[in-house]
Amino acid sequence: MRFVKVDSLEPGMKVARDIIANRNVVMITRGMVLSQTLIDRLNKNGYMGLYISDQFSEELEMEESIDPKLFNKGVEAVETQNIDEIANIATDIVVDISSKDNVCLDLFDLRSFDDYTFHHSVNVAVYSVIVGRELGLDKNDLNLLCFAAICHDFGKTKVPEEIIKKPAKLTDEEYDEIKKHPRYTFDILGNMHGIPAKIKQAVLCHHENENGSGYPLGKSGDDIPLFSKIIHAADVFDALISRRSYKEAYSPADAFEYLEGGKNILFDERIVNIMKKIIPAFPPGIDVVLSNGEEAMVLGHTGDTMRPIVKMIADGRKVNLETDPEYKKVRITKSGLMPEDYVGEVKELNESRFTEVEERETILVVDDSNLTLTQTRKILEPDYNVVTLPRGAEAVEYMKTHKCPDLVLMDIILPDINGMDCIRIMRGMAGFNCPVIFYTAKQDRETILKCRELDAVDYILKPVLPVYLKERVAVALKKYMIG
Repeated sequence: MRFVKVDSLEPGMKVARDIIANRNVVMITRGMVLSQTLIDRLNKNGYMGLYISDQFSEELEMEESIDPKLFNKGVEAVETQNIDEIANIATDIVVDISSKDNVCLDLFDLRSFDDYTFHHSVNVAVYSVIVGRELGLDKNDLNLLCFAAICHDFGKTKVPEEIIKKPAKLTDEEYDEIKKHPRYTFDILGNMHGIPAKIKQAVLCHHENENGSGYPLGKSGDDIPLFSKIIHAADVFDALISRRSYKEAYSPADAFEYLEGGKNILFDERIVNIMKKIIPAFPPGIDVVLSNGEEAMVLGHTGDTMRPIVKMIADGRKVNLETDPEYKKVRITKSGLMPEDYVGEVKELNESRFTEVEERETILVVDDSNLTLTQTRKILEPDYNVVTLPRGAEAVEYMKTHKCPDLVLMDIILPDINGMDCIRIMRGMAGFNCPVIFYTAKQDRETILKCRELDAVDYILKPVLPVYLKERVAVALKKYMIG
């Protein structure tokens, strides 16, 4: 079986996995042959894609993390906020997961964006239980953790739907309303008989950050309950990889880069490390493109979540990207889970802004993470002309045909030319005389020293708070103008 995005599905393809809609109604059955009508229906309902079976992928079979019917019972219980049913389902989820020797979340979630709110809660519960099991929690704590995770977003029912589903940027007032939902959840559960304090505490604090910048209480470090730390990381991960009516899904690899950069800032390091162990950055069954131009399908995991075992589409060879010496420097540059037109869309937007706002300072942002490019652009574009590129080679080509930007924000780990080599090449080009900030999740001493050797004006760890990023960019530009 292999995962195919909805816009690449074709009539005649054979379905390899059921799609079960709400109320446990089977929408599309395994073995069914797709028609154009079915494909149009999937697209209209916001499904990202589905699993199909073909000769190339026939050897690949994957097991559900929990029984699909149990999952959908959970979705219905969340929708109705049926506490008694949720308690039973939480117990069943823990039993189901505990019965498996090794649970790895191989299958990409099949849901429409209209199903997001309730599916999300059950997904977060599944992630949380598996993380909790890896941490050695006993059965009673796993049940409580699962219950809390299923209920963690109950309070969003108290937030106006037009705010929850608003496609545009939220106003400060709307964001303040969103931030009330953990308290709303706490109040909802507080009014129900027999809910343990551990569960109420977990839902109240599931948006607290390790550095104290979260909400609603501003707790930090060890003051944040363990259940909340687990739910927080699982919640953010699932939100990032989910397709919504107003956004495409980010790839798991992008989501992991965000979590990795947020270690000990937003998220507990132990939790992130466990999630990278149990959730593949590139799930089996998806097509990928390698940095050497070869196309492949992912077959399975290795010790490095970013370097799986793949099957080459051209000749069927199986390659372990972690251990094969010929592929030591080859990375995955694109996957079938990422929006295929993302880069082109960003370039088009940047070109139009460049002609309209020519007097503003221009910042070139180079990063292979779609998520980082999107967030950085949103943070900086109100004040600067922002050009975003996903590859070092593209940045070098950009410099050959454009005026030197006023600042370069450069990721260090890139799939072709790494960020440091890219800056070395740029510094040898005529007219390149702007400051450079390295912007990365790497934080070891050796990397920082190498950045200093390249005369970088700053070094920023991802993820970064918007206010801090704006401040560091402003300082870098000011220093360069003065000095």
